[in-house]
Amino acid sequence: MPKSKHRIKRRANGSIKTKKTSLRTHPLNASNIVRRRESFSVLSSEIHVPEWMAENDEIFGSLYKRYLLGKIPGYATRMPMELVREGFYIPARGFEYICDRPPEDIILGRIRQLRLGARPPLHLYRNVNPSDFVRFLCPDDVVTCLAYRRLKFDAVPCIVFAPGNEPLPFSAFETKAKIASSAHYIEMTRVIAPPLPELLESSFGLTLPSVPLDVMKKLDEKLSVVMSRLKSFHSKHETEMHYHHMLFSALIRVKETLDAVSLLVQNNLWYQALALLRVLYEIHLNFCFDWLQPETNYKYLAAAAVFTHSDIAKHRLTAAQHYVAEGMGEKLAEERAYSAWKPVSFAASVVEKAKLSKVGVHYHESIYDFLSQVSHQNFEIASLHANRFDDETFSAVKEDVKETYLRFADLIVTEFLTYVDSDIGVAAEVASI
Repeated sequence: MPKSKHRIKRRANGSIKTKKTSLRTHPLNASNIVRRRESFSVLSSEIHVPEWMAENDEIFGSLYKRYLLGKIPGYATRMPMELVREGFYIPARGFEYICDRPPEDIILGRIRQLRLGARPPLHLYRNVNPSDFVRFLCPDDVVTCLAYRRLKFDAVPCIVFAPGNEPLPFSAFETKAKIASSAHYIEMTRVIAPPLPELLESSFGLTLPSVPLDVMKKLDEKLSVVMSRLKSFHSKHETEMHYHHMLFSALIRVKETLDAVSLLVQNNLWYQALALLRVLYEIHLNFCFDWLQPETNYKYLAAAAVFTHSDIAKHRLTAAQHYVAEGMGEKLAEERAYSAWKPVSFAASVVEKAKLSKVGVHYHESIYDFLSQVSHQNFEIASLHANRFDDETFSAVKEDVKETYLRFADLIVTEFLTYVDSDIGVAAEVASI
């Protein structure tokens, strides 16, 4: 009997194998982006547990079993590494601390995967030891946890079971197993907004620079620093994944949007600049969706980029009909089809994605409608600019609106950069110290 039945079962179902591909000779596009390692199924009898793996954590095993049986939810989120302890405690033995002791070459192998663009989630649960101040335990992904820690990641992807009453630090996707008849699948049930701080993080504090271009200049400088860190962290290889490339994509699009805003503001074209604030905001929301769970959520964004809401409804109906044809009950077939496409619906919904960002939770309702009016140039906007027929000096954007614009640009870009920076490890020479 394997040492850790729950561990072996999960690894057997989700075992990973690096797929070798030749170094890229063609430009990246949606069809050739590689975002996760190849997975395959193996028999549990073919899996050998190394001696350095510790004994079974019965608490985690019980929680994971209850999750698979649909009795408790799991929360896909990010977690600050300072809130995570690898290993576990055994209450029956006076809270004895137990932890795997992987060899150095195993840890270095996982570090290499992270540099290539892998972001596997840790599986966590609330710490049961009342004398330990660290909030969550990671009994089953010790190698990955140690690799993240060695590389000094600030916040990492995770799945949390039984988190307790205290809110999670970041937004989350609640997931739950569904079991009925022959169907057994994991459903993304809802988006959970993050706890709101009294003040959102700003690159300038309470007072913005008096010169608008100085705001753009400082944000641009911070973007350049993070872009440089990302380039230094990434390791090029034929087996690389493209998560870092997609991070860079978001960074460069934010940077170029700010450059465009600077040109417009410099020429006093503030109304045109307003439309680009919506662009910044939506880049950030899509990034947040991807960033929470990089090895799964990208495919929902990819589908949302292709399918309209009506397309999603049609595919949902087709899937339900397919399940019925296979012998599934009509109600269950509809529920399963709905569950399969729900993450895509979330990815296509600005309202749902706004729950992933603290800026969005604070201000989505007050800012997005206005920016949409500007972008779509509706009749109200057209009427406002009609004043310029009689007065060419008429300003459609007042000074208080300009200041609000700059503050939102600050809040959006600052939160975006904080999240990206938290997902970049230290350079190789630093990690070896």
